[in-house]
Amino acid sequence: MKIERFFSPHITLVALIISVPILGIIDYATSYDLGFFVFYFLPISIGAWRLGLRYACLLSVLSAIAWGLSDWYSGHTYSHMIYYAWNTIIRLISFLIIGYMLAQIHKLLIEERKISKDLQEALDQVKTLSGLLPICAWCKRIRNDEGYWQQIDEYVKTHSEIQFSHGLCKDCAAKMKEDETHPITSEPGKVPDDREKLKPD
Repeated sequence: MKIERFFSPHITLVALIISVPILGIIDYATSYDLGFFVFYFLPISIGAWRLGLRYACLLSVLSAIAWGLSDWYSGHTYSHMIYYAWNTIIRLISFLIIGYMLAQIHKLLIEERKISKDLQEALDQVKTLSGLLPICAWCKRIRNDEGYWQQIDEYVKTHSEIQFSHGLCKDCAAKMKEDETHPITSEPGKVPDDREKLKPD
């Protein structure tokens, strides 16, 4: 926690902004004979990765200004000012490209991690049924892992995310209606079934 607080975005931004003029001073001290501009990519890369594209663009502009000033005051002479402007613009474009690419790569990595996390959470919630299930041939109940017999809908609900809505198929509805109309009984006052009617006297 202390390390993350020490390297907070605000502190990181301030440190990177301070590093740019320091690099400019070093670049000025080493003169234009030494190609020092590649070190400007360091604060831009860190800013793009840690802070995002907006601050990467800010650091790119500051780095281009720092390079331009160090190159100008180091005594580097040009035959025409257009060449000086061209070199400064080229470095600015290269800084912006690096910052943009790293910011986009970091953004894609964050999105990929989020998608992977969501997928893993979804997979953790999914329960699958597999293997050989012992089922009663008569009542169609299933024997669970504890050895008790459960109704098939209760067993499936326990081992998956399936929710049942009970109803009647056409055959069962017709059979239930027929049973209610012609109940099977031998009690007095009740309608006998067909088997009782066929019994000989």
